[in-house]
Formats: sequence, structure tokens, C-alpha cells
Amino acid sequence: MNYADIEKLMNPIIKNFKVYDAMPSNETLIQKYSINSEKIVKLNGNENPFGPAPEVIDNLINIPINTYPDPELIRSRKSLSEYTGLNIENIVVSSGSDELIDLFFRIFVTPGDEVLDFTPTFGMYAVRAGLAGAKIVPVSRNIDFELDYESIKQNVSDKTKIIFLASPNNPTGNESTLEDIEFLLSLNKILVVDEAYFEFAKSTYANLVEKYNNLVVIRSMSKWAGLAGLRVGYGLMSKELAKLLMGVKNPYNVSTVAEESLIVSLKYVDKLMEKVDEIIVQREKLSDALDQIDQIKVYPSKANFLLCKLADNDIQTINNSLLNEGVFVRLFATKGLEKCFRVSIGSAEDNEYFYTKLQKVLKSQ
Repeated sequence: MNYADIEKLMNPIIKNFKVYDAMPSNETLIQKYSINSEKIVKLNGNENPFGPAPEVIDNLINIPINTYPDPELIRSRKSLSEYTGLNIENIVVSSGSDELIDLFFRIFVTPGDEVLDFTPTFGMYAVRAGLAGAKIVPVSRNIDFELDYESIKQNVSDKTKIIFLASPNNPTGNESTLEDIEFLLSLNKILVVDEAYFEFAKSTYANLVEKYNNLVVIRSMSKWAGLAGLRVGYGLMSKELAKLLMGVKNPYNVSTVAEESLIVSLKYVDKLMEKVDEIIVQREKLSDALDQIDQIKVYPSKANFLLCKLADNDIQTINNSLLNEGVFVRLFATKGLEKCFRVSIGSAEDNEYFYTKLQKVLKSQ
């Protein structure tokens, strides 16, 4: 049998590509760490503990999965138009916000170009830059995780094509200001503002997309609407940019199940926002409780998670002990976050379980 030299045939960019550090499934973690806990509390993925609107589940049986989805996604864009207040021509629906990030790289970035992000932040921007053969230029935030304008000015160049800004930022939880947005827009690059946690923050810059043709706001239905498993998101942008993306995206990029579930979710926004408000209440309760622990610093958050920094304890030892108790949180290898973990906000019961087990683990150190 003949064997092709796969490595020789590969795109050289892929040979040195660093894959995204996605969260393993519960089953993978249980097997990897030989976890024997009868109870598993998954607080590592920023998922909605309440799930989707019940009406979404009820509607699944009615979805015609034997037919291809609408390539223009007209119905979902109309629903999003009502939700956002923007024209349907300003809206692009996607297979999660990750697809939108990928599309902007396809349209604007060629090998050798540069892309800015502000670390610590969501890792997908750097991953997609690597896939495109572009150079990611990570501009460090200050000690309070705010933007450093002087450092940004020093790092932006003629090679810069896109600037990515998460607001609220993942994993730090803080929002950017209007001053930040206007400063970044003045650099005349494509500015992608990632508002994956918009519903928890209650503030947006989507109202500026018709004023600034280089502004894009991307959002997700995963967190607030409980549709993480369906992979559906959307972007808000100028009509000029939206037309570009609609032409480049895959024709059937969003499944019929995902589109119908988005539409039904937007019919029950009030119900979903009640759950969002409950998550916010639980976030503040957990934050207040963690503040009482001397070994932990809790950062303010406008999202559905909290970033916590340990004082002296070994973060890996603490995490392993939590894993043995069936509690999953997220660690980071990012510079500046070596002693930090991120905990998603779960139900009141799950948050209490996490807090109790964390106290137990810390006392045993």
C-alpha cells in the first residue's frame, strides 16, 4: 500500500498551529482524573444552569429536519431585528460567534497581517489569527484589566487589520467604556466588540454600528438563552460589512434546529431574562461569600462568571482537590492569571456546593 507524505502536503501554517484549549466534557474529566464523586458540578464553561426556554424544547418535534435551512436566515434575522432594534440588513446569523470571528479573518486578513487583542482575554482570537497566518499582537491590560491607550498606540501599525475587544471581557468580567470604543474606532481598523455576555451586563455598543462602518458587535445565544449545544450567534454591523459576510459564509451555516430555537427563544425574552436576573443575583451572592475568604481575591464581574485569584495556595493543587470533589472550574495558563481560576455562576444549589467544597479544600492546605 502506498502512503502519501501528509506532512509534506500540509499547509505550513498548520504545522505549527496551536489548537484552542477547549473545555473537556464531563466524561473526559471524570476518566482523566479518576473522579469518584457522586455529584458533578460543572462550573467551567459559562453555560446557563437553567437551560433554554421550555418552549424551545417543546418545539423541537415540529422542526422539519429533512429540509435544508434557509441560506439567508430571513426569519431569524427578522426576529433579531425586533430584539436589537437594528435593520435586518445589519444582521448576520452564524454558527456561534466563533464563525463570525473566522469570517472576518477570511475577508480581511492575509499571512503577515497583524491582529490586536487585549490580554488576558478570550483565546479564540489568537487561535484564528494563527490559522490565518497572521501575527497576534497581545496588548496587556493594566492591573485593573482596563485598556492601556499608550500601549495600544505603540502596538498598532499599518499591518494591523482587526482589533478584538471582549466586553464584558472573558475571563476578567469587566466592561469597556464608550471612551474605549471611540478611541479604538479612531484607529481606523476593523473593531470587533465581542458582547457574548451582553444580557448579563445590560449595556451595548450595537447602537453605533450604523454610525461607524468599521464597528462590529458579535453576540451569542449560548449563555443567556441556554442554546450552547446548538451553536448559534449573530453579528451586528454596517450594511456594507453584513453584505460581505453574507456572501462569504457557507450557504447553510446555521442548522434548522438552531434557527428555529433562536426564533422561539426570542418570543420568550421576558422569561429568559428572569433567569438571567436570577444568575446575576446568584453572582453577587457568591461574590460576597468568596470575599469573606482571606486567601481569595474576587474581581468585579458583569458576566455570568467570577474570576478569583489565590493568595498563596498552589492553584493546581486546589483545582485537583476540587476535581476530586466533583467540582469543575477553569484554570488559565495566561500571563497574569497563573494563580487565578474562573467559576461560572450555576444554580443556587450548585454555587453553595462549590463554595462549601472550596472552603474544605482551602482549609486542608
